[in-house]
Amino acid sequence: DYVLKENETFENPTGKLEPAKLVNGSWIDATPEEHEAYVKAQQAEAAKFLPTNNLSAGDKAMNALGVQVAQLTKDNLILTKSVDALGKQLAAMQMNSTKEENGGN
Repeated sequence: DYVLKENETFENPTGKLEPAKLVNGSWIDATPEEHEAYVKAQQAEAAKFLPTNNLSAGDKAMNALGVQVAQLTKDNLILTKSVDALGKQLAAMQMNSTKEENGGN
């Protein structure tokens, strides 16, 4: 059994390419190829725990329509605010025009 020297640890330090190896008391990075294989294996293992996507074509279409409705609602709000701003500008112009016609009164 290896005995740790002062300032050594068995804890894997951050910033190393996984799977890092402890060799003679020093952490050694994995090669880029080893790291890529390790990450792919981790992703494949994690994918086993994800729920399967069993949406029917109708469900997918309904979701797409929901996204469209949300975008249209957002666009409608923007346009409504623009119309309100234009209405205020028009009202202000009419007020100024009326004052000028009445001699500023």
